[in-house]
Amino acid sequence: MGGAGHRTHRFRLDGPHLVLADDVEGEDQLSGWATDADADELAALAAGEFGASVGRLTAPGTAPLAVLGQVRVIERFRSGAGGLRVTLAWPAGLRGTAAEGAAGGVIRHGVPYAGPGQSCPCDRYDCGGLVPVSWCAEHGDAASPVLEWHPGGGIRCTALVAERVEAFVPSAHP
Repeated sequence: MGGAGHRTHRFRLDGPHLVLADDVEGEDQLSGWATDADADELAALAAGEFGASVGRLTAPGTAPLAVLGQVRVIERFRSGAGGLRVTLAWPAGLRGTAAEGAAGGVIRHGVPYAGPGQSCPCDRYDCGGLVPVSWCAEHGDAASPVLEWHPGGGIRCTALVAERVEAFVPSAHP
């Protein structure tokens, strides 16, 4: 997790409970048991004006996630047994799929305002998005690509995939 001033820290929450919102207006939440030191560090990282970002979040039953920013601590609860339960929250629209590798970070790709040509070598995704490569005549660095960027695997990406599938699947109704 990274916060203001580019500080980073790795955390472990025991007994994690992840709740993902269904729409971009919602809020995702993650809670789990932490040590006092980890809870204090989490609070310090998230205390900045823009909150913290998550480079790679792994929880049982989900693909690795990343969050672009605005992660904050919304609750610290101490049980009667002395355990400390911490709850983090962030706007669902900032959630995406984590990039491969230990460093993490959210995968970002863009949907071109005009469809890519047949000779376009850019990496393509199911939502219609792509990641430009510098040698692409249409989307490379020199062309200054005009793209609508979004987190890969996030709510926007999922909605675009659903729209594309719906457009290509014939309706069962006459």
